[in-house]
Amino acid sequence: MMRPQSQATGEPHVPPPTDVAQAPAGAVRTFRPNTQIAVASRVVSPGSGTVHPGPRDVLTVNYTMWNEDGRTIDASSRRGQPGRWTIDQSMEGLRLGLPLMVAGETRRFWIPLEMTHGWTKSALVFDVELLRIDAVEAPTDAELLGPPADAMRTPSGVAYKVLRSSSLSDHPKPTSTVKIRYSAWAGRDLFDDSVGRGEPLAVAVDTVVPGLSEALQRMVMGERTRYWIPETLAYTPPGPPRSALVFDIELLEIQRASEGAPGTIDVRTNSPDAPYLLIRPDGTAVSLKGPQVVSGAPPGAYRIKPTLMRSYACGVLAMPRDMVLTPGSTLNLTITYRPTIR
Repeated sequence: MMRPQSQATGEPHVPPPTDVAQAPAGAVRTFRPNTQIAVASRVVSPGSGTVHPGPRDVLTVNYTMWNEDGRTIDASSRRGQPGRWTIDQSMEGLRLGLPLMVAGETRRFWIPLEMTHGWTKSALVFDVELLRIDAVEAPTDAELLGPPADAMRTPSGVAYKVLRSSSLSDHPKPTSTVKIRYSAWAGRDLFDDSVGRGEPLAVAVDTVVPGLSEALQRMVMGERTRYWIPETLAYTPPGPPRSALVFDIELLEIQRASEGAPGTIDVRTNSPDAPYLLIRPDGTAVSLKGPQVVSGAPPGAYRIKPTLMRSYACGVLAMPRDMVLTPGSTLNLTITYRPTIR
């Protein structure tokens, strides 16, 4: 859950509920284990769902947060969109209270100071409307420490378990661009999570760490798989070794060529003999050298992958900037090589 925005922005105050200062006698108390410290809550309006969220499910919520004096601290209405929370990354009071909810429900929480984050100096009151629960089949603590005995393994040592199979058959090429939804752990720490952000990632397969590149190439669209990537494949030399990683990945899309009339790719370079790869929209790599004009090119997004050279560094300048060839047009790409002193 995001830290609240500054009150110095002049954003409108949201009127607090009449019981903001103290939870009513009939509120439900959920206690911290082995203590008398509790979050209080009551249902403001019931929901239609029957399933309660798990600790790593992604919750889409509308919310308003006040301090105990009724001052507005934060609200999803200020951000212009609902929040997306996971219970196990929320403050303690919400970790204890959110599992009581069902989809469609609005609940008010009174959270004591001891159960808030460190940035607050006051008890907090939340109104939370739970719009949707996206169930996440998260790894167990044991799985976060290593692959189970029944996991499959690739020759390089990447372990995996298919969580949801797909009947499709096309795999990404080594230089394909794909769109994925993923969560990633190092040890027990969730260090990256496109699911929680609500933003799938478009990425070129050959630009990620070796273990992840291998993982993506064995998938098909619609598949969701858990991968255990060993430390030796979880970094790209000459960078320092990192810890082993766990990825849950859903392959949403493999980039294809666009519909429409073919066009022309005009590649200009200041080196007549420096080789490079022109990556077509479908991920096919074409080996070229020096200035080239490629006719009959399918429309879509292109990339250039210059070859690393001992004596030269290189930079790519593309016009238009996103390297997209529109139907029937010409895409001008420039590769500039500069001497490197070693």
